[in-house]
Amino acid sequence: MSNNIFSIGLSGLNADQWGLTTTGNNISNAATPGYTLEKVSYTESSGQYTASGYLGNGVQTAAVTRQYSQYLTTHVNNTTSSSSAATAKYTMMAQLNNLVGDPTKGISTGISNYFSGLQTVANNASSTSARQSFVSSAQTLADQFNAAGQQYDQLSQSVNTQLSSAVTQINTYSQQIADLNKQISTATAGGQLPNQLMDQRDQAVTNLSSMIGVSVVQQNGNYNVFVGNGQPLIVGGTQYGLQTVNSPSDPSELTIAFASKDSSTQTTANTQYLDNTALSGGTVGGLIDFRTNTLDPAQAKLGAIATSFAAQVNDQNALGIDLNGKAGGDLFTAGSPSVYANAHNKGTGTVSASFTDASQPPTSDWTVSYDGSSYNVTDTSSKAIGSITPPATNGTFSGLKISVSGTMQKGDSFTIQPTRSSLDNFAPATTNGAAIAAASPAVTSSATANTGFGSITSATVASGYSLPTDIALTYNASAGSFTSNVDVSVGGTSYTAGTTIPYNSSKGITVSSNGISATITGKPANSDVFNISANKDGTSDGSNATAMSNLVSSKLMSGGTDTLTSAYANYVNDIGNQTNQMKSTSTSQTALLNQATSAQQSVQGVNLNEEAANLMQYQQLYQANSKVIQIASSLFQTILGALN
Repeated sequence: MSNNIFSIGLSGLNADQWGLTTTGNNISNAATPGYTLEKVSYTESSGQYTASGYLGNGVQTAAVTRQYSQYLTTHVNNTTSSSSAATAKYTMMAQLNNLVGDPTKGISTGISNYFSGLQTVANNASSTSARQSFVSSAQTLADQFNAAGQQYDQLSQSVNTQLSSAVTQINTYSQQIADLNKQISTATAGGQLPNQLMDQRDQAVTNLSSMIGVSVVQQNGNYNVFVGNGQPLIVGGTQYGLQTVNSPSDPSELTIAFASKDSSTQTTANTQYLDNTALSGGTVGGLIDFRTNTLDPAQAKLGAIATSFAAQVNDQNALGIDLNGKAGGDLFTAGSPSVYANAHNKGTGTVSASFTDASQPPTSDWTVSYDGSSYNVTDTSSKAIGSITPPATNGTFSGLKISVSGTMQKGDSFTIQPTRSSLDNFAPATTNGAAIAAASPAVTSSATANTGFGSITSATVASGYSLPTDIALTYNASAGSFTSNVDVSVGGTSYTAGTTIPYNSSKGITVSSNGISATITGKPANSDVFNISANKDGTSDGSNATAMSNLVSSKLMSGGTDTLTSAYANYVNDIGNQTNQMKSTSTSQTALLNQATSAQQSVQGVNLNEEAANLMQYQQLYQANSKVIQIASSLFQTILGALN
C-alpha cells in the first residue's frame, strides 16, 4: 500500500515539475516575438483493480500544448499585410507630396513668370535686354521641369530598390518556413508537437505577410504558402524563390518573377512573371500600388502640362515674326510619345504614336493589345477602351494618333507613354532673344487723313495665314458700310472686293482674310480708311508676344476646363488629397492591426498575473505531493520495523 502511495505522490511530483517548468518557460518568453502561451495537459493514470474497486494510480502528463488560435493568427497576418501595404504606400506618397510642394510655387510660379516676361517683351519688342531676360526665365522654367523629372526618376528608382530588398527578405522568410516544415514533420514522428518550432514558423509567416500578401493552406502538418493568383511560394519543404526583373512592358521598372531553381540563366520567354495587379498586401503590394496608381499617373499629368505648355508657346510663336523679320520657330522642345513593345511579343508588329494636338495631350498612359482580330486600345487611368479594326491601321484616341504596322500575334501588346518623357526632355529650343516672334506678321493702322472716331485693333493671325495683298477698308457714311479692296469675311459671310459690308457702330465688325483678322469699332467718318498690312520687321510691334502672354489664361488643358497654372494647381492638390487620404488609411490599418494583435494576445499571449498564480499553485501542489511521498516513506519504514 505504501508503495502505491509512494508512486502516486511521485507521479504528482513529476506533474508539478512539468507545470512549474512550463510556467517558468511562459514567464521567460513573455516578451519573445511569436511566442505562444503553453499549458500542460494532465490525465488520470489507469486505476488498479481490487475487490473493493479500482484504486487510483496518480496522474500522467499528457502533453504541453500551445494556446493557439488559427483564426486569430490568420487575422493578424492579414491585417499585418494590409497595414504594411498602407504604410509603404503612405511613406512614398509623403515623399512625393513633399517634392511637389505648394501649388502656388515652383513650376506654377515659373509659368507665371514666363508669361509676365512675354508681356515685358510685348511692351518693348525692340529691347534686346528684355528679350534676354525673358530667355533666362525660359531656362529657369526648363530647369524646374527637369528637376521634377529627376525627382520622379529617383522615386521610381527608390521603388525598384525597395522591391529588390523586399524580395530578398521574402526569400529568407519563405526558406525559413520551408525548412521548419521539414523539421516539424520530422519532430512530430514521435507523436508530440514541437511547440518551439511551430512558434518560429508562425512568426516567420507573420514576417512574410508584412512583405507580401499570402494565403496559407495547412496540409499534413505543413504550411503551404501561395502568392498572387495562387502561385505556390512554399509547398511542404520546397521553397520557390522570387527575383526582381525588368518589367516586360516597361524596362525602366522592376517587377517580380520566380527565380530559376537550378540557377540557370532565364530568358524572357521562360521567366514566370507575377502579375502586378495580383500582388496586393505587404510592402511589395504597397510599393506596386504607389507606382501604378500614384507615381506613374502623376508623372504623366505633369508631363502633359509640360507638353501642352511647349506646344501652345511654339504654336503662337510660329504665328509671329522675330527680330530679324522671319517667321517664328520653336521656343521649346519637349518629349514625344514613347512606345515599348512587350518583351513577350511573338510577332513582328510595331506601334507608333503621335499627338494630333500637342497643346491638348492625354494625361495618362495607354496600352495596345492584339486579340487576334483587333487592336484594343486602353487608357490605363480611366480604363476607356477603343479599338483599331483591320483593314484600318490607325486611330485617334483622346488626342493621340496610334498607328500599327507589321504582323502581330495574338496576345502581343505595347505600352504607350505619351507625356512622361517631357519632364526630362523639356528645354529651350534657343537661347537667342531675337528668336522671340513678338511681332504679328500683319499690322493695322488708321489712315492719317481719318477724321472720325473709329479705330482698328491689332491684327490676329491663325495657322496657315497669308497676306498676298494689303487690305484697305474704306467707310461710306451715307451707306453706313465699308468696302474692301480684297475679298474678306465678316461674321461668317463672304464679301467680294468692292461690295458693301454693313457696319453697326454700336457693335463693330471683325474682318478676316486668309487667316488674318482685325476688329473695327467706333464711329468713323466718311472716307475714313483702315489698313491691314504685312509687317516689315519685328521691332515695332509686340502684339504676338501679347498673344503669347495671354496663353496664361487659355483653357486648353483637361478638355478645355483648365489653364496651365490651374492644371498644375489641380495636379498638386490631387497629390496632396491622395496623401491625406492615404495617411488616414495607414492610421486606421495600424489601429486594426493593434486590435487584431490584442485579440490574439488575449488568447495566445502570456499574462504574468496568471502565471504568478500558477507558480503559487504548482508550488503548493509540489509541497503537498512531497508530503505524500514523505508519509509513504514513513509508512514503509514502520512496516519494515514491524517485520523485524
